[in-house]
Amino acid sequence: MAERRMISRKIAEDDRFVDMHPVSKLLYFYLVLNADDDGFVGSVKMINFLTNADQSNYDELLENNLILEPTKNGVYVITDWYAQNKIEPKIYKATEYLSVRALLFIKTNFAYTTNPDEKDIISPVDYWIKQGRDKKTPPEIQAQQYLEQFQETSKKVPRSVEETSKKVLAQNRLDKNRLDKSRLEQNRPDQIKKEKINIDKDNNTSTSSIYNNATTENKGNSGEKGGVDNRVNNQLDTNHNQDTVSSLFNYLNGISTTNIPKDNKRLANVFDMLIHNGYEIEDIQLGIDNIMNVANQMPQYQNEQSLAKLLIQHLPEYTKQTLERSSSND
Repeated sequence: MAERRMISRKIAEDDRFVDMHPVSKLLYFYLVLNADDDGFVGSVKMINFLTNADQSNYDELLENNLILEPTKNGVYVITDWYAQNKIEPKIYKATEYLSVRALLFIKTNFAYTTNPDEKDIISPVDYWIKQGRDKKTPPEIQAQQYLEQFQETSKKVPRSVEETSKKVLAQNRLDKNRLDKSRLEQNRPDQIKKEKINIDKDNNTSTSSIYNNATTENKGNSGEKGGVDNRVNNQLDTNHNQDTVSSLFNYLNGISTTNIPKDNKRLANVFDMLIHNGYEIEDIQLGIDNIMNVANQMPQYQNEQSLAKLLIQHLPEYTKQTLERSSSND
């Protein structure tokens, strides 16, 4: 760990700092001094001993937004860390608390926040650090660059497992997917029958006659057959996606202390988008697992609304990262 840290006069002479209890001020200095290169402090027992600080002093720092709400494991984050410190790339060492950092956003004043809805956000902290922790380029330009990068990345989401995995991994997942689809089809015969009947009604004929005609009129009527088959297949694909989305909601609510309703359209759209982009249900579930592992350590994500926002914001990224890690580990 570095021997020197910076504290800005703008922070130390601000009213929110000046009016604090002397022990709270000393506590802040020691937290900054013992923070890692991303401004995270994971052990405070020695700091408490040296400063004689108690919970009231931490609460005072929290009230004045000098630190963020600690995790259940007691990891503290210095809110204005990057507004005060600049670590040279050649000596910079990323924090070991990457799961906590993944939930943070960097603001235009280079302060941390956990609220994705704040108007002056540049980008997620992970992205900003990956781009070199740039403090020279105007924040507005950086925010626009992130938006463009995000939009471009969304277009390049892999369409199939083969594009990101080795052949063995790809084949295993494809075989498992075929088995899962087969089981799904066997478990919903009534739904399939219902959809076929609906198609029959639209075309004033019975399901059996559609399939018989499509088979017997193979010659000269291939276009009509293709139209019927396409309608049936599209309907079945739609049903399959709806069932998968419903299964993902069940999975999420099964591992969460909250209950996010299935009529949450924004989250349902995220699930549906990942399915359409070629991700398997296991990949999406792993992405949910990783987000829940982090969210369970953050008190602010223990309610239905905040957890839903977190999933909407980060699930595509976490699902993609999970698949990439699986590929690299293979």
